[in-house]
Amino acid sequence: MTTTSRPSAVQLLLFIVCLFAIWSVRATLLYAIDESIAPESLRTVYAVTVKLILWVLPAFGYVLWVRHASPFRYLGLSVMPAARKWLKYLVVIGLFLGAQVAFETVAGGKVPSLAGISVSITLPGILSFVVSPFLEELLFRGLLLHELAALLPRWVANLLASLLFAGIHLPFWLSHGGLSATMLTNTAGVFIFSLLAGWLYLDSSSIWPPTVAHIANNCVAALLTG
Repeated sequence: MTTTSRPSAVQLLLFIVCLFAIWSVRATLLYAIDESIAPESLRTVYAVTVKLILWVLPAFGYVLWVRHASPFRYLGLSVMPAARKWLKYLVVIGLFLGAQVAFETVAGGKVPSLAGISVSITLPGILSFVVSPFLEELLFRGLLLHELAALLPRWVANLLASLLFAGIHLPFWLSHGGLSATMLTNTAGVFIFSLLAGWLYLDSSSIWPPTVAHIANNCVAALLTG
């Protein structure tokens, strides 16, 4: 993993607090803006653009001005694992997704449906299933996990980054659906997936394996219907 000097825990904590504060306002009070946009395609473009502005641009700025490093290298954008490592990652991702499908089918009563996949090939689908996961991985694995791993043991860093990743979803879920068994199940699923994505990033120092896993995970979720 690329490192420069040891990161400041205070700077990182301040970044995380600001991120959660701003995103909580966006996901709750300001979500009325999303609901006012009638065409689904425009609504999705707006949502992804907001995520780019509030998540990715600050991550690039943090690397440039706080870490004094190249964002493309630091965030893992310019790092590509060797073919042998890719084979290992794809096998692990496949096993994880297979276990997910088995669990959702047996315990959740869900069945595969091509209707969900057909949505993913539309403009809103591409933005939601491909672009959005990429942006999320840049922030949570490329920056936050990278920074935490320089401060803490790698397994602790992955655990904390996964808690943050699950936690960033809670303002929207709680404000729109309240506390429920479904919300708790979704939170647990996001947390478990994040542990896998974190391991992929830590092992590869590249943003691409966790991004591939994230896209595949979203597609599998779309494939399964209640």
